Amino acid sequence: MIIPFNKKWLIMEREDYANYLYVVNTWQTFTRPPKAWGFLGPGFTAAEYINSACFLYVLKNGFDKANAYNFKTLFIKPQLWDKLYLLNKKNSDEVFAWAGKVLKLDPVRMTDKQLVKYAESFQEQQLSIHVPRGPMWMLETPDNLVSYYLHNYLAEQYHDSKNIAIKPNQAFRILITPARRSIWSEEKEGLASIALINNKNKQLAALSRHAKKYAWLEYGLQGKILDFNYFEKELSKIQKGKPKKLISRLQSEGTELVKQQTKLFKQYKIGRQHKNIFKIVQDSSYVRMYSKDAQFFGYYAMEEIFKELGRRTGLSLEQVRFLTPYDYYQALIKKKDFSDITRQRQKYSLHFAYPFKTVFYLGKKARQQRKKMILFKDTLKKKDTQELSGQTAYAGKAKGRVKIINTIQEMVKMHSGNVLVSHMTNPGIVPVMKQAAAIITDMGGITCHAAIVARELKTPCVIGTKVATQVFRDGDMVEVDAGKGVVKKV
Repeated sequence: MIIPFNKKWLIMEREDYANYLYVVNTWQTFTRPPKAWGFLGPGFTAAEYINSACFLYVLKNGFDKANAYNFKTLFIKPQLWDKLYLLNKKNSDEVFAWAGKVLKLDPVRMTDKQLVKYAESFQEQQLSIHVPRGPMWMLETPDNLVSYYLHNYLAEQYHDSKNIAIKPNQAFRILITPARRSIWSEEKEGLASIALINNKNKQLAALSRHAKKYAWLEYGLQGKILDFNYFEKELSKIQKGKPKKLISRLQSEGTELVKQQTKLFKQYKIGRQHKNIFKIVQDSSYVRMYSKDAQFFGYYAMEEIFKELGRRTGLSLEQVRFLTPYDYYQALIKKKDFSDITRQRQKYSLHFAYPFKTVFYLGKKARQQRKKMILFKDTLKKKDTQELSGQTAYAGKAKGRVKIINTIQEMVKMHSGNVLVSHMTNPGIVPVMKQAAAIITDMGGITCHAAIVARELKTPCVIGTKVATQVFRDGDMVEVDAGKGVVKKV
């Protein structure tokens, strides 16, 4: 592979935690999606790991070319997006089913070949749902191409119309929200139903089944497993409120949302073409969260297999997560020692990918290769600015003290009513998202984790500010007007 060091590379995203298990296969396939899908990829990608944090790079000219083409398909080939949605939904259903079967297995009784088989199979399973998220993710990260286009479109329609009560920012939020219910919504309704059971023994039995079913919800790539005590506390909160009313609201939200959307389509005089684009965004938002849930359920289901793989090869669970898809056979069957290699991969490593090929570098050699990369530099706001703007993910106003949280370890800083500021949220920090008066992110588009969770929680949220984690500090008092996409120090 001849790596194009003479061309500019774009930092597409920074993951505060990622591993080879999550990135390597996907980042290679992402370079050129299957031809049958009808979308372009960026050609070259790279990933840099620094103490398990990960920077994801794409070749700038390939990225721009792919985005220009994929953006046009929204208008001239919307059926490609519909097919991609159906494919990812189908694959996600299959991953949920596959992972459910894995949970019933006893890894200790497996042969080495069986462990290899399941580890390799999981790589294929997650690939089937991770890569289809790519085209919309590229359009929205880091430049929010679809968001800005639809915002501007609604602003023009609003300007040309009369007597529209709902302004473009709020209309945008309503029109991109999927009516389909999320697993998180279903879990909440299930807990509310348990709250209505009068018989204490039956209620405890139902809660035990519920806890087992949803123990994985905040697992992410390496997160915690929710235990019975967690769900017992959540049940207590619901019992103090009005469970019947909560169930009714959760069940009717989708229907009410569709009514609002239908009304807005009419008021804003939105034609068929743009209705299709809003539907594509809704589908992309829904399936992004659903497929991530399937993927993370898979990580949860595979934990015991990976632990057993580690036990037999002398690796910790975290070291197993830094094996490539090609290493399982070598580690278990050929008895190759990966203990030093995996530690180096965590500490500092770099890999470049092109269709059908990935090359890896460790330590000093990786740093030498990284220095050759010419980075594209965007013009950002100065760090001493008092006000930032971004995209509205969920409208609302809030005031509170900033807490910058990017990792699970930093969650101890958070108190109820703080304004959560994060480079990019992830499932591991959902507990503090629930406490936040508002959520602000550097990165992310309309289908990002922060936007989707904020809509679920109905928490004011501004995404894509680029530099919020650099401008604000822990303890800063800020006012958030998410409807306008504005955050300012006070």
